[in-house]
Amino acid sequence: MMKTLIIGMGIGALYKKVHEQLGFHVVTVDLTKPADYRSVTDAIKVHGTFDMVHICTPNHTHQKLAYELGDACKIMFVEKPGLISSTEWSKLVESFPTTRIMMVKNNMWRDNIEEMQAAYSKSSVVRAHWLNENRIPNPGSWFTNRQFSFGGVSRDLLPHLLSFVAALDPKYNSSLLLYRHAWQRWSLSDLISSDYGTVDLTGKYDVDDHTDLEFVVGGHRWYIQTSWKTNKPSDISISFDDSKFELGLCPENAYNKMITDAISNVDNDVFWQDQYHKDLWIHNNINL
Repeated sequence: MMKTLIIGMGIGALYKKVHEQLGFHVVTVDLTKPADYRSVTDAIKVHGTFDMVHICTPNHTHQKLAYELGDACKIMFVEKPGLISSTEWSKLVESFPTTRIMMVKNNMWRDNIEEMQAAYSKSSVVRAHWLNENRIPNPGSWFTNRQFSFGGVSRDLLPHLLSFVAALDPKYNSSLLLYRHAWQRWSLSDLISSDYGTVDLTGKYDVDDHTDLEFVVGGHRWYIQTSWKTNKPSDISISFDDSKFELGLCPENAYNKMITDAISNVDNDVFWQDQYHKDLWIHNNINL
């Protein structure tokens, strides 16, 4: 039976469910939420090594945990946005040459990705939107404090849309950037509530909450927008010349496929080199 360690029982709760459905032995760590252990150190002392690790903690903790666990697992998934920069991501991967490391890109494993690829091949313009009406995650918490999050919606939602670029166009790495910008449109004093957590008016809000990107890749022009709060109806979609795909939250089946694909390719160097290059490209384009 494969053994998985999950650190952080926010989104980690979803991974726990998926791994249990796959029949894995799941070990959990969280400092405040119900879990098997309160620290990674304690989990390693008891279990030694793991087949797979998922790091699902606040952004600023990813790097320390990744280095602590690099020699204690075969496969490591780090939740987006990965680390603070592509340089740090490269250092991490190079530090553990026998460990397979991937930033989570679950949207690349959606059931309809091949249908999107077919629509993409016939299109010249693509518009990818992740625009929320009012879904700022816990304003005033670490999410909206640049010291801990490294950025706002650019680190939260933009990686999802960029992973679609990497999934749909094999020439993604030769993209020509035309425009890239991030804004902070809101402040804590503007916020009364959020559809995703509570507002802490004593905290910080010094991150971007809207981004615009425009680039050309493989003969296609991409327009990408993300926003936590628009005061308009939410629009989470990818539009091609003659078709539109509604996205919404990623289905559990995509997480399942991502995990099982990683396992089946654990000895496939080409697969992991491909993931590494995709991760570097995404890291470079979210550093706004």
